[in-house]
Amino acid sequence: MSFVIGKGLVIQGELSGEGNVQLGAELEGKVNLNGTLVILEGARIQADIFATEIIVAGTVRGNLIALGKVELAATGRVVGSVRGKVLVVREGGRVNGRTIIGVPSSPTGELAELVDRVREEEARDLWRSH
Repeated sequence: MSFVIGKGLVIQGELSGEGNVQLGAELEGKVNLNGTLVILEGARIQADIFATEIIVAGTVRGNLIALGKVELAATGRVVGSVRGKVLVVREGGRVNGRTIIGVPSSPTGELAELVDRVREEEARDLWRSH
C-alpha cells in the first residue's frame, strides 16, 4: 500500500505500519514504518524515524535509521543522527549530526536495540553540551 499525507496537515503522535508513505505535512512525534518514507519538499518533521528506506527533500529534526538507504535530495535537511546501509546526499543536501553508514540489514528485533543505542548516544551528547 502507498499513502500520501499532504501539505496543510499537522500531525502529533506516532505514524507506524507497513507500506510506502509520502509525507508533505508537519509531523511531531515518531515514525516507525516497514516501507519507504519520502519526506516531500516543504515538509517539516520533528521525529525519530525508523523505516526500510528514507528519502528526505524537506526538513527533519530527529534521528533517522534505515535498514537500507537514506537519501537526501538537494532540498533535504537533517539535524540529527543518520544510520543506514547507504547514504546518498545530493548536491545541496545537508546533515548536521552524526552519520553511521554500512549498518547491516537486521531483523526487526535488532532494530529496537539499535534505536535504544541511538537514544542513549543522543542523551549523552546532550548532557555533555550543557
